[in-house]
Amino acid sequence: MLRGLQVRLEPPGGWPVTREQAPRLFALLEELRGSLNCQPFHHVHMVSDLNAAVVQIPRLGIFGWHRNYLVLGLPLMASLSPEEFRAVLAHEFAHSSRGHGRFGNWLYRVRRTWAQVIGQMARQRTRWSWVLTKFLDWFWPKFSGHTFVLARANEYVADACSVRLVGAEITGRALVRVRLDAALLGEKFWPGIFTRANDSELPPADVMAELLQALQGGPTETDGARWLRQAFLQQTSNADTHPCLRDRLRAIGRPAAELDSPAPPPPLGTSAAEYFLGPEVPTVAWQLSREWQNAIRAQWQERHVQARKLAEELAASTSPDAPPGAKQLWEKALKLVNLHGDEEALPVLQQVLALEPQHAGANFILGRLHLKTDDVQGIDLIETALRADPLLTEDGCGLLYAHFNRTGQRDRLRPLEHRVDQFRQATALAQQERNQITAKDTFLPPEMEPDQLALLRKVLASEKDVASAALARKEVQHFPHKPRRVLAVRLAVPWWKPRMGSSDRKLVQMLVAQIRLPDPCLVFVARGNLKPLGKKVYAVPGAVIYERGK
Repeated sequence: MLRGLQVRLEPPGGWPVTREQAPRLFALLEELRGSLNCQPFHHVHMVSDLNAAVVQIPRLGIFGWHRNYLVLGLPLMASLSPEEFRAVLAHEFAHSSRGHGRFGNWLYRVRRTWAQVIGQMARQRTRWSWVLTKFLDWFWPKFSGHTFVLARANEYVADACSVRLVGAEITGRALVRVRLDAALLGEKFWPGIFTRANDSELPPADVMAELLQALQGGPTETDGARWLRQAFLQQTSNADTHPCLRDRLRAIGRPAAELDSPAPPPPLGTSAAEYFLGPEVPTVAWQLSREWQNAIRAQWQERHVQARKLAEELAASTSPDAPPGAKQLWEKALKLVNLHGDEEALPVLQQVLALEPQHAGANFILGRLHLKTDDVQGIDLIETALRADPLLTEDGCGLLYAHFNRTGQRDRLRPLEHRVDQFRQATALAQQERNQITAKDTFLPPEMEPDQLALLRKVLASEKDVASAALARKEVQHFPHKPRRVLAVRLAVPWWKPRMGSSDRKLVQMLVAQIRLPDPCLVFVARGNLKPLGKKVYAVPGAVIYERGK
C-alpha cells in the first residue's frame, strides 16, 4: 500500500521572490497571515498566469506534511489596485486558514491533495500503483461528489474573508476586473501573440512586457461592455466549484442595482505590481518571459513550419479553368483558418455553403464564428453541422453550452449535458465495434476517392514484399458515415522461405507510417491466424486494389 502511494508531486514553477526583493509584498503577506491565522508559506513564486493560488505539496502523499507555496501571477498583480489585490490574497489565504471554517478548509485541502495524488498516479503508472487502482476507482468519484457542494460553499466563505478585511465594494470590484482582464487576455492578447508564429521562427522574448502594456490599456469600450454583459448573464452550473460572478457579488452584499446594470470598474491608477514589487517588475517580467519562451519554443517552431507550408500551398494554388468545387474551396478555407483564424476564411466558407449548404465543416466554423459574439445565427449553423457529422457533437455542444451559459439561458444547458452523455456512450460502443474485427464480420467495398487510391497503390508498390492488397470497409452500426477500413496484404515471399513474425510487424509499421487515409485503417498481413480474415476481405467485390506487375 505504501509503495502504491509513493507519488512524486512537483512544486509549482515560476520565479522565486524573496523578502529582500519585495519587502512591501512580504509585509502584506505577514499581515494577512496573522489576521486569518494561516499556515506559513515556505516559498513565494511569481508566474505568468492571471491567477493567485496557495499550492500545498504533500511530502507524504495523502498523509500530508505539506510544503506551502504561494503562487502569484504577475498579470494578476498588474491588473489590480493594491487594495483589490489584497482582497484576492485574502480569498486565497482563507482556504488555508486554521481559524475560519476549519473543517471546511481541511476538507478543501484534502480534496485538492487527493486530486493531485490521483492525477500524478494516472501519469506515473508505477508497477505498484495497481494495488490502489481498484480502491481509488471506487473512492474518488464518491468522495469528490460528496465534497463538491462543500467546495463551492468554501468559495463563499473565502469571499466573506475578503469582505471582512477590505470591504464589499473593493472585493466586488476585484472580481469584476479579473473577469474582464481574463477575457482580454484569452480572446485578444494571446491569440494575437500566437499568430506571430506564421512569420517569426522564435517566440517573442519580452511577452510579459507586452502583456503588462495590454492590461494597462484595458479592453475597448465595445469589448468591455460585451464581456461585462456575458459575465453577469452566466449562471453557476453543476460543473462549477466556483460560483458565477453574479452569485458571488450577491453573496457579499452588493446592491441589486449593481447586479442589474453593471458598470465597468474605474481606471486602475497604480497597480499592485508597481506598488508591491516596485523596481523589481521589469526583472520579474523578463524572467517570466524567458521561462515562457523556453516552454513554448518547440510548439512555436512546429507551428511556424506548418504555417510556412500552408502559406506556400496557398500561394502555389492557381485558379483552374473551371470554377473550384466545394472540396477545393473547403481545403482553401481550412488553410486560411489554420493560418489567420476563422474571420479570414469567412468569404471562402460562404462559397462552400453556396455549393453545398449542408457541409459539416463549413457550417461548424461559421457557427463558431457567430457564437463568438453571441450571434444567434450560430445556433442553427452548429445544429446543421451536427446533423451532417454527428462526430462533431461534443465540440458543437460545447460551443452551444458556452453561448447559453454566457447569455443566461440556463434551461437549455441540461439537455446539452444529456446529449453529450448519450454521444459519449455511442462513441464508446463505436470504438468497441471498430476495435473488434474478425472473419465473422461483414465487409463492404472500400469506396475511396481515385486520388487516395492512387497514393495508396504508390505506397504498396514501394514495398517489395507486398504481392497484392485488398481494401474493404467493415459494416458498422454506430456512426456508419465514418467507415472502419481494413487493408489485407499478401506477400511476395515463397512459401518455403522462412519468415519471422517480426518481419510482418515491421512491414505493417512501415505501411501504417506512410498511408494517408481520411479515416483510421487496420493493416495486417494475411498469414497464419489472420489468413481467414484476409480471405474474407479479398472476397469483397472491388476490394483488390493492388497486384504487383499489373
